[in-house]
Amino acid sequence: MKALLVAVILFASVGCKRKLAREEIEIQLKKSMHTFLMQQIKFDSSRVKFDVQQVKYFEDRNFYECEFVVHMIDPGHDTTGEMMARISKDFSIVKRKL
Repeated sequence: MKALLVAVILFASVGCKRKLAREEIEIQLKKSMHTFLMQQIKFDSSRVKFDVQQVKYFEDRNFYECEFVVHMIDPGHDTTGEMMARISKDFSIVKRKL
């Protein structure tokens, strides 16, 4: 009887993964993209600033397919553009598309 109870509790704890709200997903996607941009090769944070303003995404089984609106500020230049990326469900892997 105890083994059955332990099995039910274990099954319930594994199966009850919290589903993120849409706003939480958007915040995490923006953070992931911002971190990715800040870690780029030859990035100088004293010169170039990035502000991820908006994200549109499609949720697939293993990743999010995203379109970002990014505001970039460089001394003498100020531009806003779109970037596309694929971000893993745990928000740790960002693969930018050209």
